[in-house]
Amino acid sequence: MCGVKGETTMDEIRDENGLTEAEYIATYDASRFERPSVTVDIIMIKDGKVLLIKRARHPSLGKLAFPGGFVDPNETVYTAAARELYEETGLKAVGLREINVASEPSRDPRTRIITVPFIASASNYEEMKAGDDAASAQWYPFSYRKTKLGAGEIYEISIVDGSERKSFKVVKSYDKSGVVADPIYKQTGNSPLAGDHAEILARALDIIEA
Repeated sequence: MCGVKGETTMDEIRDENGLTEAEYIATYDASRFERPSVTVDIIMIKDGKVLLIKRARHPSLGKLAFPGGFVDPNETVYTAAARELYEETGLKAVGLREINVASEPSRDPRTRIITVPFIASASNYEEMKAGDDAASAQWYPFSYRKTKLGAGEIYEISIVDGSERKSFKVVKSYDKSGVVADPIYKQTGNSPLAGDHAEILARALDIIEA
């Protein structure tokens, strides 16, 4: 690696063990640390409806979920979101907007999985179809209201699945110590949505409103 005369280059800098960066990377043991998997979820809301798939596989078999899936090693989360949306629904994402990462250690029963949710629109709504591991992909009518709860709020959300209206609640609160400034979302009771998707939906609604 060339540099200015007399200047030390990165290839020449050695650590306390006498290794250059290239030598350190070549001998690095990635198994020393736990490596969580990364997924993406795509939240699409249009005309009072939210786009959901019905889970065709475990975990949460038969429950409703956002389109999404695992990030491949050779792609960014943005690319993964666009790919997963297309594979599961046939929709081409536009305006993908990343929102707060969901990383509760126990959020997925399989292993440690961190998900990056996106809010998005599509350029081809009329071409929607179910695919990949989605048993169905469709727009579900939904409504919500917020009521004050101290410094926070309660989200009361209803989703219409066929002839059945399914309601659930998400509590929005704040860290009493003040260390975490952003709101915390916590589902209460049962939800027709898989995993923590009720909490992700409430956060997305807050961001969309803002």
